[in-house]
Amino acid sequence: MISIDLNLLKLIPILAEERSVTRAAERLFISQSAFSHALNRLRDELADPLFVRTSRGMEPTLRTRQLIPLIERSLANLERGLKAGNGFDPATSARTFYIGAVDYFEFLGLPRLVSRFKTMAPNVRLSVDILAEKIQHEGVESGQLDAFVGIDGLQYVPHYFNKRVWLQDRFVAITARQRQDLPEQLTLKQFLAEPQIHLPAVGSGADLIERWLSSRHLSRTLATVVQSYAVGGRVVAASGYLMCVPYLIAQELVQMLPLRILELPDGAPDMTLSILSHALYDHQADIRWLIEEISQCLQ
Repeated sequence: MISIDLNLLKLIPILAEERSVTRAAERLFISQSAFSHALNRLRDELADPLFVRTSRGMEPTLRTRQLIPLIERSLANLERGLKAGNGFDPATSARTFYIGAVDYFEFLGLPRLVSRFKTMAPNVRLSVDILAEKIQHEGVESGQLDAFVGIDGLQYVPHYFNKRVWLQDRFVAITARQRQDLPEQLTLKQFLAEPQIHLPAVGSGADLIERWLSSRHLSRTLATVVQSYAVGGRVVAASGYLMCVPYLIAQELVQMLPLRILELPDGAPDMTLSILSHALYDHQADIRWLIEEISQCLQ
């Protein structure tokens, strides 16, 4: 069995970020020689060079790249356990929070959340994963993810998860600004006649617009499938196709690109997003703080 000082493991993700022994040592408030000595101990104990000097700086080996997420999550879980009963001070904490999310949160919520953290929690870091729903749930239950922001009605929520509504939004369509031939509100016939760009709402492919049309035995023509709102907006601006997006997302996109917003036909669905956390962890002060910050970031 390998026995390694946990303090030594902290060196690996920091050196991977800095790519410089000097800068990594400064971040840990130790001398360069002390850092180099500790790194050499790790190399001996793990029987791997861990980092190799290149023109780009200290480059992590394949094994190191595989270890980094495991080390970061393990240290975060250990910190969480040790501090569970001692409260949480965002102003001084260097905690890394891991959030699972759908694209909606990453595009709209993450920039505002980071802006809030810059002032009140300058040393706190955020890592957002856009993963399949099953992996998200497993991550929250195992403690690898601190919370998950998902879409109601499209994703199964185990009964032992705690659920808090984050926000509600309605769907609209965006199209190129030069498409002045389309009215402010589309009829169902006009909507179905237009080729469309599609962003799947969740990894399984389930989608509220598709479900709405299917319930009426209708279908639309999907010209292209994209993986992000930003890319979808650019494709729409270039092609003049339609794309169904939540209204708050549409407001952001029309400020970035030459687009206009169209109302969908009557009866189009709304979207509700919720914050999911696990009862095992969300009594802890740091998790409660994170959930409150996510809840408030769009207000």
